[in-house]
Amino acid sequence: MTQQTTTTIIYTKKECSYSDAAMSEMDDEGTIYSKIDIDEVPGAKEELLKLSNGEPITPVILRGKEIIIGYHGLG
Repeated sequence: MTQQTTTTIIYTKKECSYSDAAMSEMDDEGTIYSKIDIDEVPGAKEELLKLSNGEPITPVILRGKEIIIGYHGLG
């Protein structure tokens, strides 16, 4: 039996308390994720805008093919 893992990516920016809360929750769950700071990674802000239908909001979380815009608890 092979174990399939889902890739989780969080688009964030500095001093975003919602992103901090989402990452804290993922840490508590043991979720492995990649963090992309839209202010530091070239092209990341444009990708975030595509994913969020033009809304400049963080965090945007990708879990496999699921897109979560904003943070309201991941539970």
